[in-house]
Amino acid sequence: MESKKLVSLFQEDLCIFSLRSRKKSSVLLEMVRQLKASGKIADERFILEMLKNRESLGSTGLGLGVAFPHGRSIAISDLTVLFARAASGVDFESLDGEPTRVFFLILAPSEKGAEDYLALLSQLTSLVQQPETLKKLYEAKNFEALQTILGGNDE
Repeated sequence: MESKKLVSLFQEDLCIFSLRSRKKSSVLLEMVRQLKASGKIADERFILEMLKNRESLGSTGLGLGVAFPHGRSIAISDLTVLFARAASGVDFESLDGEPTRVFFLILAPSEKGAEDYLALLSQLTSLVQQPETLKKLYEAKNFEALQTILGGNDE
């Protein structure tokens, strides 16, 4: 996936640069409420339960301070990504036991778009494995900064 397409998947109303929540369940709820407020989902409870069920299989907190809560459902019509940041970190039961500071919540339709979903996950995983990019994500304070980071441009 080219960086221009990656950047186009993110929307300003789907970014939370200062998560208020400090626990895994409330982080998921805060992100789902933002999806609902932006009109991206109709059923807040259904999506929240889907994400919690996915987390019960194993944490999507992969380490390095990054989590990828995700799911596919017929309730989702388009590939949707929400970016969230918790400056001081959250206990998200990450695989490395460290606090999670950056979240990419990814929702995709179950019937179509598997290629885009996997390409997005792959591209984001590659980005967060670059120490300088990860540091910038930890510090992103607004949508313009996020776009610059994801686009691979220097600030």
